[in-house]
Amino acid sequence: MLARRACAALLLGACSSAPSTTDASSSTADPSTSTATTTTTAPTTTAESTTAEPAGWSVALELGVDKGALFSVWGPQPDDVIAVGGQGVGPSSKGLALRWDGVAWTELALPPGTTRLHWLAGVGDALWAVGEAGAAIRRDGDAWTTIDTGVDVPLWGIWGAGPDAIWSVGGDGFVGGPSVLRWDGDAWTPESLPPLPEDCHALFKLVGTGTADVTAVGDLGVVLQYDGAAWTQQDVGSIADLISVSGPASARLAVGGRANARLAWWDGQQWTGATLDRPGLSGVWIGNDGAGFITGSAGQILHITAGSLEPEPEASPTNLLLHAAFGFAEGPRFAVGGNLAGMPPHVGVVLQHPGP
Repeated sequence: MLARRACAALLLGACSSAPSTTDASSSTADPSTSTATTTTTAPTTTAESTTAEPAGWSVALELGVDKGALFSVWGPQPDDVIAVGGQGVGPSSKGLALRWDGVAWTELALPPGTTRLHWLAGVGDALWAVGEAGAAIRRDGDAWTTIDTGVDVPLWGIWGAGPDAIWSVGGDGFVGGPSVLRWDGDAWTPESLPPLPEDCHALFKLVGTGTADVTAVGDLGVVLQYDGAAWTQQDVGSIADLISVSGPASARLAVGGRANARLAWWDGQQWTGATLDRPGLSGVWIGNDGAGFITGSAGQILHITAGSLEPEPEASPTNLLLHAAFGFAEGPRFAVGGNLAGMPPHVGVVLQHPGP
């Protein structure tokens, strides 16, 4: 396993032995392996297929070290999608946000001093993003505002049921316990958690359907469920790190693992999981029907149906670690990442698929 902070904190893109632009592990949070990529600093449009072959995944954008890697992608509609990431670690890192308008990717201005961003989510009419050194920013219309969280540890995930019920999770990934914060419409405050394993140092992602149904996943296979009153730990039958989670209440999929991939499905009653003979996974998008796709180290892209523990590989145009996945039922679909398993500086990539 690579250095704990690099693989764990980094969300864990699931460390792998695939070719990488660096041969040292990061000291914070970077999940990916990669081959060298072409620096692209100007907006790039997605090329249309000119052959008779079925359209599949293609490289829409490559980012050089001047921009960094991408950690998250989300949008309210197919022609309004945001990806976030950046370069460096700690308070001195630099954040990045890009927007897809259906034709091209363009860079969005961020508040001065914004550190690298790890995740974003739409809540009501606002867009929230969190990242390094406890960073949190909110976008209302075209304007971003920095919001103090009261913590200085990396925040890895954010999800909200409404403007006054938003949760963010994080942790150092190396020392200390995980962090769960709740936004009540006015301020961020820490949540009380049940006793957790001593070596659980971070929670990485969370998802839900409302204020009485929130699932968070993290180090050592820890899964926490919020029922509207308290967080409780659930047994998933494995101590493999879980990096991301997606899906409705009756078909929720958590993915992760390091040397080997790990899947765990929640059917509303219990978790059922499997360890796969492939490198670790870090991104997942599950639609309302329980089907979707998973991404991970070495450019992995896997199609999966509800409840299945045998995902089907899809052709991928990159060897970079794909840290996050997002899509729409009728398309398009997006995967973002970079060479996050190694020491900075990082490079990044955006893949797109027309869908479904």
